[in-house]
Amino acid sequence: MELIKKQFTLDYWPESGWVEGRLREIPEVLSQGQTLEELEEHVREDCADFLLDEEYAREHGYAHLDAADVRNADLKYVELNRYQAACAQLQALSPERSEKVFAYIEDLVDLEALERRADADDATRRNEEYGGSEEEW
Repeated sequence: MELIKKQFTLDYWPESGWVEGRLREIPEVLSQGQTLEELEEHVREDCADFLLDEEYAREHGYAHLDAADVRNADLKYVELNRYQAACAQLQALSPERSEKVFAYIEDLVDLEALERRADADDATRRNEEYGGSEEEW
């Protein structure tokens, strides 16, 4: 009987002298390695272990996968930029942790001040393009 291999995407990015990554198809599991080859080994191992918990896998929509799928899969490598890597890391968080992270970001960044600045910049640009003031439009 011939084994039908699945194909997964290994998203990876450099991080403080290491290589971090995850399978795009199982974004909750982040792994790392000192090399890309070591990362691949760890990702396969970590995702296979993750899928062994059949109840958790079923609850999170992975019932169609098993550990052998991950261990034997062909991997497509995709290097992520900093923004994409940050998004990948956020996707791995639980909903409760995500809420805490976003609340922390909101505390750091005055979003209303950013919006006021963007509105002022837009008004200045319109004024330069069309002349006159906002009241005259």
